[in-house]
Amino acid sequence: MAATVHAQNASHKIVQEAGTFKSNTKVCIDRLIEKANDLVDSRADLGDERTLAMLDKCEAVLRDLISSEAAANALGSVNDYLSSAAPSAPDELEAGFKEHLESAASRQRAGGSGDRGDAAFRAHPDARQLASLRERIAGGSGSGDDDDPVMTQQTLNFTCPILQTRMSDKGELRPMSAAHLPGHTPRCVFSHKGIHSWLVGSRRSQCPVCKTPTTFSTLKECKSTARQIRSSAHAADDDMPDATPVD
Repeated sequence: MAATVHAQNASHKIVQEAGTFKSNTKVCIDRLIEKANDLVDSRADLGDERTLAMLDKCEAVLRDLISSEAAANALGSVNDYLSSAAPSAPDELEAGFKEHLESAASRQRAGGSGDRGDAAFRAHPDARQLASLRERIAGGSGSGDDDDPVMTQQTLNFTCPILQTRMSDKGELRPMSAAHLPGHTPRCVFSHKGIHSWLVGSRRSQCPVCKTPTTFSTLKECKSTARQIRSSAHAADDDMPDATPVD
């Protein structure tokens, strides 16, 4: 009985710690992706070669973070074992816990070596988003892909594909993105007003660009596009002719 109570207490503590660790890891991943976006936005100053080299470093860090995230998921997954463990000696309980943890970690680990581990990493939503940033650089270098003209047009015009009006860097027309989600592309960027009307107001359930099943709650504010919109506005202001009257 004492071993069972000990297992339940340990289980509760593990779930709490794993949840906190996952939350902290996700914050680090989000910051890393944001920095990667900043790098791509600054590629005109850095140059494509240097930007790609720095994205390589971002990918290496992301692999470690995703692997840590997988370890936290593994800790959470052994909760069922501890909760349902039959009364046993502490040594037996510890041995069983380690066995289940190692098994769960091997299944969860996304950044391991080999083709299988790499495929799992590439399928992770944040790894897909980092890959899409690489595609933006490749597109800007004249790769000739079919998506490049569309991406260039969106980058220059910042037009919401739903409302067919220019997005703004803030307010109801601020850009929202689904590009970080599996199945979506870097073109899946819309205004907040447009995508809210599409998914919530009209109760649709598919992305208007790629037709992938989508919910509004999974979208993210697209900070990189918002920065590009601000930069575009500043550049337009700089290009305005001097309004000083001529005598």
